[in-house]
Amino acid sequence: MKDIIKLGIFLMLVAAVAGLGVGYVNTVASPLIDKQMLKEKVDSFKEVYPAAEKVENETSTYLKSGSNPSIKEINVAYKGGAPAGAIYLVESKGYSGLITILAGFDMATGKITAIKILSQSETPGLGAKSKEPKFQSRYRDKDSANPLEVVKTEPVKENQIQAITASTITSKAVTKGVNAAREHFVATFATNKKN
Repeated sequence: MKDIIKLGIFLMLVAAVAGLGVGYVNTVASPLIDKQMLKEKVDSFKEVYPAAEKVENETSTYLKSGSNPSIKEINVAYKGGAPAGAIYLVESKGYSGLITILAGFDMATGKITAIKILSQSETPGLGAKSKEPKFQSRYRDKDSANPLEVVKTEPVKENQIQAITASTITSKAVTKGVNAAREHFVATFATNKKN
């Protein structure tokens, strides 16, 4: 019986020391992880709106109650001290889970500058191709005034996005997220609204 009590006390001490060690490592590593994540986010902003000299998170200013719940963040890109573009962080439900997308828009032209898939859990070799530049480039220079739609065949019209082969669900999910950002952009920022 004494051996069992000794073993129990020993295991409790080991667990306590291990817990303290993990907590300490987390405390030390957490700021470094946050800093790295912020750097990756800023680098991604440059990919979707390359002309930006500065990007400010202005979600609290522009995201009103009743806005599309897919929109998670709104950032304004500045050039020469003036607002020049908007960068949206949106989430859309894909085939296997949420797809997190950055979508950039130019205020002067009203066009999509680029999109970037930040995270996805789609099927490898199919929906996972949404992270490939070949697919993401299909959104570049599309006019924000028109809703985007997914089609399976070429040629595509101005407001159409060709689906990833055998992955229409993922293509539609990405387009749904970009359309949520596009609608908000047109209502809030677009200077070239069509009559």
